[in-house]
Amino acid sequence: MTVHVAFEHFYKLRREKGHFHVTLQAIHEKSLDEGTDVSLIVDTGAHLTVLSRRTAILCGFDKLPKKTTFIHGYSGKESVDLVYIQGLKVLGKVMTNVPVFIPHAVYSIDPDTKEQRQFQEILGLNVLEYFNYYVCTEEDKLYMKWNPNPRPYDEKLACGEIYTVQKE
Repeated sequence: MTVHVAFEHFYKLRREKGHFHVTLQAIHEKSLDEGTDVSLIVDTGAHLTVLSRRTAILCGFDKLPKKTTFIHGYSGKESVDLVYIQGLKVLGKVMTNVPVFIPHAVYSIDPDTKEQRQFQEILGLNVLEYFNYYVCTEEDKLYMKWNPNPRPYDEKLACGEIYTVQKE
Protein backbone atom coordinates (compact mmCIF):
# COMPACT_ATOMS: atom_id res chain seq x y z
CA MET A 1 0.00 0.00 0.00
CA THR A 2 1.32 3.44 -0.87
CA VAL A 3 0.35 6.44 1.21
CA HIS A 4 0.83 9.91 -0.23
CA VAL A 5 1.52 12.40 2.50
CA ALA A 6 0.75 16.02 1.65
CA PHE A 7 2.39 17.31 4.82
CA GLU A 8 5.42 19.53 4.32
CA HIS A 9 6.67 19.43 7.92
CA PHE A 10 8.03 16.37 9.64
CA TYR A 11 10.12 15.24 12.56
CA LYS A 12 12.60 12.41 12.24
CA LEU A 13 11.64 9.66 14.68
CA ARG A 14 14.03 7.48 16.65
CA ARG A 15 13.07 3.86 17.26
CA GLU A 16 13.89 2.44 20.65
CA LYS A 17 12.55 -0.73 22.25
CA GLY A 18 9.41 -0.80 20.12
CA HIS A 19 8.56 2.89 20.52
CA PHE A 20 8.92 5.94 18.32
CA HIS A 21 10.58 8.94 19.97
CA VAL A 22 10.38 12.55 18.79
CA THR A 23 12.49 15.40 20.15
CA LEU A 24 10.69 18.65 21.00
CA GLN A 25 11.67 21.64 23.12
CA ALA A 26 10.11 22.14 26.55
CA ILE A 27 9.97 25.87 27.27
CA HIS A 28 10.72 27.02 30.80
CA GLU A 29 11.78 30.01 32.84
CA LYS A 30 10.78 33.32 31.26
CA SER A 31 12.01 32.66 27.73
CA LEU A 32 9.64 31.61 24.98
CA ASP A 33 12.55 31.25 22.57
CA GLU A 34 14.82 28.81 24.36
CA GLY A 35 14.03 25.46 25.88
CA THR A 36 15.32 22.03 26.75
CA ASP A 37 15.30 19.22 24.19
CA VAL A 38 13.08 16.39 25.41
CA SER A 39 12.74 12.99 23.74
CA LEU A 40 9.10 11.91 23.97
CA ILE A 41 7.45 8.62 23.07
CA VAL A 42 4.73 9.28 20.47
CA ASP A 43 1.71 7.67 22.15
CA THR A 44 -1.60 8.15 20.35
CA GLY A 45 -3.30 6.20 23.15
CA ALA A 46 -2.27 8.52 25.97
CA HIS A 47 -4.69 11.29 26.90
CA LEU A 48 -2.05 13.59 28.37
CA THR A 49 1.61 14.29 27.87
CA VAL A 50 3.90 12.96 30.61
CA LEU A 51 7.25 14.41 31.65
CA SER A 52 9.55 12.52 34.01
CA ARG A 53 10.37 13.91 37.46
CA ARG A 54 13.99 14.34 36.29
CA THR A 55 12.97 16.52 33.31
CA ALA A 56 10.50 18.47 35.47
CA ILE A 57 13.25 19.35 37.94
CA LEU A 58 15.72 20.21 35.15
CA CYS A 59 13.21 22.62 33.59
CA GLY A 60 11.85 24.01 36.88
CA PHE A 61 8.38 22.58 36.22
CA ASP A 62 8.34 20.97 39.67
CA LYS A 63 7.93 24.47 41.14
CA LEU A 64 4.79 25.29 39.14
CA PRO A 65 1.31 25.18 40.73
CA LYS A 66 0.04 21.61 40.66
CA LYS A 67 -2.92 19.38 41.30
CA THR A 68 -2.17 15.87 42.56
CA THR A 69 -4.11 13.00 41.02
CA PHE A 70 -3.57 9.37 39.99
CA ILE A 71 -3.10 7.59 36.70
CA HIS A 72 -3.69 3.93 36.03
CA GLY A 73 -1.42 2.17 33.61
CA TYR A 74 0.66 -0.88 32.90
CA SER A 75 2.31 -1.01 36.33
CA GLY A 76 -0.75 -0.01 38.34
CA LYS A 77 -1.79 3.20 40.03
CA GLU A 78 0.74 6.05 40.07
CA SER A 79 0.59 9.35 41.95
CA VAL A 80 1.23 12.32 39.62
CA ASP A 81 1.06 16.09 39.56
CA LEU A 82 -0.95 17.82 36.85
CA VAL A 83 0.89 21.02 35.94
CA TYR A 84 0.64 23.54 33.11
CA ILE A 85 4.10 24.08 31.66
CA GLN A 86 5.07 27.38 30.09
CA GLY A 87 5.39 25.91 26.63
CA LEU A 88 6.24 23.21 24.16
CA LYS A 89 7.79 24.18 20.82
CA VAL A 90 6.23 22.33 17.89
CA LEU A 91 6.75 23.19 14.21
CA GLY A 92 8.63 26.33 15.23
CA LYS A 93 5.75 27.74 17.31
CA VAL A 94 5.32 27.66 21.07
CA MET A 95 2.19 26.05 22.47
CA THR A 96 1.68 27.74 25.84
CA ASN A 97 0.08 26.60 29.08
CA VAL A 98 0.40 22.91 28.14
CA PRO A 99 -1.05 20.42 30.69
CA VAL A 100 1.31 17.57 31.56
CA PHE A 101 1.54 14.84 34.16
CA ILE A 102 4.67 14.59 36.28
CA PRO A 103 4.96 11.31 38.24
CA HIS A 104 5.91 11.70 41.91
CA ALA A 105 8.33 8.78 41.67
CA VAL A 106 11.44 8.77 39.52
CA TYR A 107 11.18 5.02 38.99
CA SER A 108 8.45 2.40 38.82
CA ILE A 109 8.61 -1.35 39.32
CA ASP A 110 7.81 -3.47 36.26
CA PRO A 111 5.05 -5.90 37.38
CA ASP A 112 6.40 -8.72 35.19
CA THR A 113 10.17 -8.52 35.71
CA LYS A 114 10.18 -6.63 39.04
CA GLU A 115 12.88 -4.41 37.56
CA GLN A 116 13.15 -0.75 38.44
CA ARG A 117 12.43 1.43 35.40
CA GLN A 118 12.70 5.16 34.91
CA PHE A 119 9.52 6.95 33.83
CA GLN A 120 9.57 8.00 30.19
CA GLU A 121 8.38 11.21 28.57
CA ILE A 122 5.22 10.71 26.51
CA LEU A 123 3.69 12.94 23.84
CA GLY A 124 -0.05 12.49 24.31
CA LEU A 125 -3.24 13.47 22.55
CA ASN A 126 -3.57 16.79 24.40
CA VAL A 127 -0.74 18.04 22.17
CA LEU A 128 -1.28 15.86 19.10
CA GLU A 129 -4.94 16.93 18.75
CA TYR A 130 -3.78 20.38 17.64
CA PHE A 131 -2.23 18.79 14.55
CA ASN A 132 -3.11 16.61 11.64
CA TYR A 133 -0.37 14.02 11.83
CA TYR A 134 0.80 10.81 10.28
CA VAL A 135 3.45 8.40 11.51
CA CYS A 136 5.33 6.88 8.59
CA THR A 137 6.91 3.66 9.85
CA GLU A 138 8.82 3.10 6.61
CA GLU A 139 10.62 6.45 6.82
CA ASP A 140 10.61 6.82 10.64
CA LYS A 141 9.00 10.25 10.33
CA LEU A 142 6.19 12.06 12.11
CA TYR A 143 4.48 14.26 9.52
CA MET A 144 2.58 17.19 11.03
CA LYS A 145 0.59 20.27 10.14
CA TRP A 146 -1.57 22.52 12.27
CA ASN A 147 -5.14 21.31 12.64
CA PRO A 148 -7.57 24.14 11.79
CA ASN A 149 -10.33 22.49 13.88
CA PRO A 150 -8.75 20.95 16.98
CA ARG A 151 -10.85 19.53 19.79
CA PRO A 152 -8.95 20.99 22.74
CA TYR A 153 -8.04 19.18 25.91
CA ASP A 154 -11.00 18.79 28.27
CA GLU A 155 -10.37 19.70 31.91
CA LYS A 156 -12.52 16.81 33.15
CA LEU A 157 -9.86 14.38 31.91
CA ALA A 158 -7.66 15.57 34.78
CA CYS A 159 -9.04 12.99 37.20
CA GLY A 160 -11.19 9.92 37.31
CA GLU A 161 -10.21 8.65 33.87
CA ILE A 162 -8.06 5.70 32.89
CA TYR A 163 -4.73 6.65 31.34
CA THR A 164 -2.19 4.52 29.57
CA VAL A 165 1.34 5.20 30.74
CA GLN A 166 4.19 3.50 28.92
CA LYS A 167 7.45 2.80 30.62
CA GLU A 168 10.71 1.69 29.06
